[in-house]
Amino acid sequence: MTNAECPFSGPATVEERIRQWSVYQPWLQDDPVTYFTEIRDRAPIVRSEEAGGFWILTRYEDIEWAARTPEIFSSAQVAIPHRQFFPEKQIPVQLDGEEHRKWRVALSDLFNPGVVNHFTPQIRQAVVETIEPLVGRDRVEFMSEVAVKLPAETFIITFGIGREYVQSMLDHKNWLRREGIPNARNQEELFAANRPLQDFFSEAIDRRRAEGVEGRRDVLSQLIKTSFDGRSLTQDEMINTAFVTMVAALDTTTAALGLMFHYLAQHPEVQKEVAGAPERTAVVTEELLRHEPIVTTGRVLTQDVERHGVTMRKGERVMLSWGMAGRDPGVFDNPDEVDFDRTSTRHLAFAVGPHRCLGMYVARRVLNLAIEEWHARIPSYRLTPGTRPTHHYSPSRGLANLELTLG
Repeated sequence: MTNAECPFSGPATVEERIRQWSVYQPWLQDDPVTYFTEIRDRAPIVRSEEAGGFWILTRYEDIEWAARTPEIFSSAQVAIPHRQFFPEKQIPVQLDGEEHRKWRVALSDLFNPGVVNHFTPQIRQAVVETIEPLVGRDRVEFMSEVAVKLPAETFIITFGIGREYVQSMLDHKNWLRREGIPNARNQEELFAANRPLQDFFSEAIDRRRAEGVEGRRDVLSQLIKTSFDGRSLTQDEMINTAFVTMVAALDTTTAALGLMFHYLAQHPEVQKEVAGAPERTAVVTEELLRHEPIVTTGRVLTQDVERHGVTMRKGERVMLSWGMAGRDPGVFDNPDEVDFDRTSTRHLAFAVGPHRCLGMYVARRVLNLAIEEWHARIPSYRLTPGTRPTHHYSPSRGLANLELTLG
């Protein structure tokens, strides 16, 4: 099919595709991996002129270098194009230097392995209660019935908000994503669009404070009890942290679930392996996290820097595709193949360096439990004939729909 016949076909040449690269380009939504491989083969650093222009680091070693050099690659703008959700910076993702270090110290105990283990029985129960009603059915729309619900349930559990508020939170979040952000004409309208979710978290904090926080390990209780630089957190800081965590956790984990089950639905031999050996679930999860690129973020240069003969100037933006690093042939043998017997899956799905994802232990637990409990109850399934998943690239690559036929 030619470009004229297909409105979503990309530009005709590699040079044009590089210049027009953006996670929002229609021609990149269905399969950005093939095109990213193409530009990685072209050069380690290339430049897009979309959204005011930005550099793209295409290889694992350079993405890791940028992540471990935050004094040069600032997190002040974490998306391209960047939109500011609050009048203040997002905690802790937009912070740099000593301020970021202090906030990481303050928040480090909120999602550590001990906390995740504490809440695992409740998370497992939520997973089981989501999957059980699907057993015996012929078909499932996986994204809406599983992939969207499980991260939201987990967030509510770990934050101690109460599972009865799941739908309310999702309604606010979905409206913000589908209408609030796209329709905001300026920064003030975007701040106003966020207000319902901010109010939701403010009310949840007030409820928890009234109920008491002693002996509780949920995130809201810990936020109320914790301190930053020798003082208690303000209400606005707690709301900011909860909001940012929700946006980061829900969309990315939903995306990961969709892409993983899309792969599994096409590979009955892997379904059989997981159902017969649930102890292999973690291995499956890590390899699919490597193989299925998800997250892309941005940085801003604080000074001129030269790399591979390319000079990037202070104030210019840089795109870091954490997920695409997992397909780098300079790091992984046969990177486009799924191999559950790899000796190393040191992917960057959760980033690396001082801004490594705070919620990675929670995300891994949700993914592992979903795969384990699903295959314990639904060991055989496939893509529904005649249907086709709708892919999206965006900052969190994933699926809008995934129709599965069970049994």
